[in-house]
Amino acid sequence: MYRARLCVGVVLAFSLCLTGCAATIPRNGISDARLALEAEIPNMHGVRFWADEVPKNPIAEIKRRTAHMPPIARSAKRIDGRPLIETLALSGGGSDGAFGAGVLAGWSKRGDRPEFEIVTGVSAGAIIAPFAYLGPSEDEKLKAIWTQYKQNEVITTQLLPALFGGPALADTTPLQELIAHYVDREFLDRIAAQYRRGRILMVLTTNLDAQRPVVWNMGEIALSRSPRAIELFRSVILASAAIPAAFPPVKIEVEADGKMYDELHVDGGTTREVFVLPAEAPLQAFDSLYPKPPIRRFFIIKNGKASPEQEVVKATTLQIASRAISTLIKSQNQGELYHIYRIALDAGADFNFMSVPASFDFKTTQIYDPKYQTALYEEGIREGRRNIWLKSPPGQAPVGVRYQSNAPAKARIPELGAAPSLAKPQASKASANKVAANSGWQSSVQSAP
Repeated sequence: MYRARLCVGVVLAFSLCLTGCAATIPRNGISDARLALEAEIPNMHGVRFWADEVPKNPIAEIKRRTAHMPPIARSAKRIDGRPLIETLALSGGGSDGAFGAGVLAGWSKRGDRPEFEIVTGVSAGAIIAPFAYLGPSEDEKLKAIWTQYKQNEVITTQLLPALFGGPALADTTPLQELIAHYVDREFLDRIAAQYRRGRILMVLTTNLDAQRPVVWNMGEIALSRSPRAIELFRSVILASAAIPAAFPPVKIEVEADGKMYDELHVDGGTTREVFVLPAEAPLQAFDSLYPKPPIRRFFIIKNGKASPEQEVVKATTLQIASRAISTLIKSQNQGELYHIYRIALDAGADFNFMSVPASFDFKTTQIYDPKYQTALYEEGIREGRRNIWLKSPPGQAPVGVRYQSNAPAKARIPELGAAPSLAKPQASKASANKVAANSGWQSSVQSAP
């Protein structure tokens, strides 16, 4: 997927230089940045946030925007009166989303998959997230979505239109129809029912006009009885997966200062590959949403390999540029993971990370290849059954490892709220290196710098 992103960008840049044509999508965009801050979805106030916003009072801002939001975690498990908040974060990754779908299925077969209080998704993860949110009953649907469709059943290429001013190299009408097949009013009603229980589902897109990430409260959209709710829900998922230039952007209508405008939204991975919070704030800033400070656990599934991959690069412009951009994206993703890790450490939350093993070596040249995706889905099932998680981002020595993630639940849950030690980790170097090696990294356990 990363190589495809770059190659598309190079071809598009070439085509713009060659033709000078304007984009074919008619626009009524917002040119005033201050006006853009006021833009809302008509009749659906509070369904989205700027993900990079740093509000002075996050709780007041959330309550102001989401007047219909029920008490958070009202159905969550309690430990000594404290709610157990387990967050599942699903990253982008194109067709590698088959891995995340497989992990969830394997976890379900294992029998100890949590009912996550919070589920977030970006790009490929945005397609998985609503089904993961509804639970193991949706595993077969995820399997079908990620293993049973050929490339021409998801996208159709349109190289010539793209070269002469079109918005993308592929037409995603088949993908729109696929999303519509699964996402109907009954589906939204089921999402809304879980939202009323205090569970949260969030998806990230990138507002191309504003160059900013946007978090969508999908439960709030599902709760709306507006005739546009189904269309918006589908559009957000499609937009989150819209790889820039490869797939066309998604136009979303908004209202600002009493007038109608439109915004272009693309792949959430353009700004972030994975996220756990709706705004930039410490975890403790959200404690007042709960009756008591919660016990938090993060489970992050990267739909792709996190470890560096050795490969002899051909000395051609496209190959060099492609490799450089894919390296840049992987490096930025490592920074995002460390940011989440630090958030977790600072709040005494439990961090768990899983990605495609470095040993997976099935290759494909297609954007969507059922054989490749089936192999990756089966790999995900194996990893989900094993349920072994890195306790820190790849390449980062874990700080204060508190327990083995595959230990009996009764033995490990009481320790989740404990603040991590910055002095002497409680896991051996051998056990840490064993887990790190599975992800393609070699490291030792040591205290944090």
